[in-house]
Amino acid sequence: MKLQNKKLEDFLAKAEKNPELMEILKGIMFYCQAASEMGIPLDEVAAVGTVGWTVGQDPKLKEMLKHLIKMSEMGIESEH
Repeated sequence: MKLQNKKLEDFLAKAEKNPELMEILKGIMFYCQAASEMGIPLDEVAAVGTVGWTVGQDPKLKEMLKHLIKMSEMGIESEH
């Protein structure tokens, strides 16, 4: 499929070979579209995606994020 976006074409080619990756691609598209419809600027959406990707590359960051989310769910705020 020619989309005139090499990066998107590469991702789509990988996703077409892997059903789990295709679901991830669909999820990214769905949530980015939803953010757009809610007025979130592209640079903010991209920042979240970049952080998510970075966390996925570092198990220590992943554990720290889980801890921060758990603290937030418990109503405990961390200092910024």
